[in-house]
Amino acid sequence: MEFKSFSSKGNVRQNNEDNYLVRKEPCPVIVVADGMGGHKAGDVASQMAVDLIKEYDFDLNEDILKELEKLINIINDKIIKKGEDNIKYKGMGTTLSLALIYNHKIYIGHIGDSRIYLFRNDKLKKITTDDSLVNELIKNGRLKPSEAFDHPKKHILTQALGIDKNIHIETNKLDLENNDLLLFCTDGLTDMIREEKIEEIISGHIKLDTITKKLGKKALENGGSDNITLVTGIIN
Repeated sequence: MEFKSFSSKGNVRQNNEDNYLVRKEPCPVIVVADGMGGHKAGDVASQMAVDLIKEYDFDLNEDILKELEKLINIINDKIIKKGEDNIKYKGMGTTLSLALIYNHKIYIGHIGDSRIYLFRNDKLKKITTDDSLVNELIKNGRLKPSEAFDHPKKHILTQALGIDKNIHIETNKLDLENNDLLLFCTDGLTDMIREEKIEEIISGHIKLDTITKKLGKKALENGGSDNITLVTGIIN
């Protein structure tokens, strides 16, 4: 697999609280994490998540989805404990979108409102579910999906790591095909660029490096009001 990444503090924020990981051995593992809270300690929470995944010894002979769920619970407990042990980290948290790719399948563990997309046959499909107030409103029929992009409360999360010991982790497994493009991103990208435009940019270019830079640049041009992080990958 080929991977490219882009990460920026954006045009407004002083610090970049996003972190990401591309780990290639023993199989590709990709992570994006968007830190928040705790007296500007969001970067500590997201870095903790990435570091723990970086060092984790995945057992590919076990149930991989259960393995991801176990790992994410471990990360959650460690972030909470660090906040309990040190007042300046209290209340910090992070989103986490984690994927392991093995035997032409993608295994997903997810919490928060960072996202994973699959681009196939010129169509972009979101393959994670946002843990957000806006998504709850959509599920309850109180908001149309088309209204979500401009909703004033779209940044309110219903779940994140480090906030509560009892969390619901989304896990999923999908078959992959050659030439599938995967996009992992924090909301600094999707709050600045509508999905139709993301799809258009990906469709209009062949090189992964060009796609990645174009998406990052467009998010900055559209305001860059948050940290922006994305990782792209091509299946082959």
